Amino acid sequence: MKYEIKAIAMLMTLSGVSAFAPNTFSSRVSTNLFADADVVTGPKGKAARTKEEDLALTLAIIMGHDARSVTVTEEQFVAQKTEEAAIVDLDPIDVSIPYDANAMIAYEASDKSVSFDEFKPTYLAETVAYIKSKQPVDVSIPYDANAKLAYEASDKSMTFKAFLPKYLEDTVAYIKSKQPVDISIPYDAN
Repeated sequence: MKYEIKAIAMLMTLSGVSAFAPNTFSSRVSTNLFADADVVTGPKGKAARTKEEDLALTLAIIMGHDARSVTVTEEQFVAQKTEEAAIVDLDPIDVSIPYDANAMIAYEASDKSVSFDEFKPTYLAETVAYIKSKQPVDVSIPYDANAKLAYEASDKSMTFKAFLPKYLEDTVAYIKSKQPVDISIPYDAN
């Protein structure tokens, strides 16, 4: 019984290995996948016996594939190379933009009553003025703006530097005078 279990396990193991080695237990006839491809094998269709023979057979297979995989005729190949040479011989195209391109376009659109050399400085000055007009306007308020307004409304009998501390002192006193009087009684008072 022990030997029967071992024999069954051995057969199961060998059948699982058939993907990696020729299956000698199979009764199926194997088909040659390369039958149409002029594949060269060893003597009488068997595998090569030496390293050199294997390399020679592999080289024959690769060269046979190369001969079958040509997709253009020699005439087509020559025509393709001639077309490529013609493309290379074309004159280069200048795609640079002149520095004065905008001024030139504006001059062409104008009535051309003056020469381009006279038109260009005027165009540039107008363009700069237009760009400056589109710049954001500073709407920030200086920290001491209220003091400056009060100083401008005063009789200016002193300098602004001397006016500023007095103005701030008077403003703080005015704000304190407007605060409500605290008449609450603390709870811990006796």
